[in-house]
Amino acid sequence: MLGPWRQVIDERERLLLEEELRKEIGDRHPLIGLKIKVLARRDDHDDVLASLEDGRVTEVHLTWSGKKEVDPSWPRTVILESMDQWRAQADLT
Repeated sequence: MLGPWRQVIDERERLLLEEELRKEIGDRHPLIGLKIKVLARRDDHDDVLASLEDGRVTEVHLTWSGKKEVDPSWPRTVILESMDQWRAQADLT
């Protein structure tokens, strides 16, 4: 994993992050209805990297509101075609 990102190895942590993400996804959000598996996180920016069932990846900035976001632009989400594309565009600062 590329620093400051770290791989999420602990199953409880992964499930917690996935649960929060599902809570935050509103009805008009681009991730609504997609199967998501968290792969990594940034502790300094509340960002997670997750794989989607169709092979794409998504970088999501969690709000930690614990509830569905009304604005479909939150949680802020970038969907990329592959891990290679993510690595090329990742913010490593």
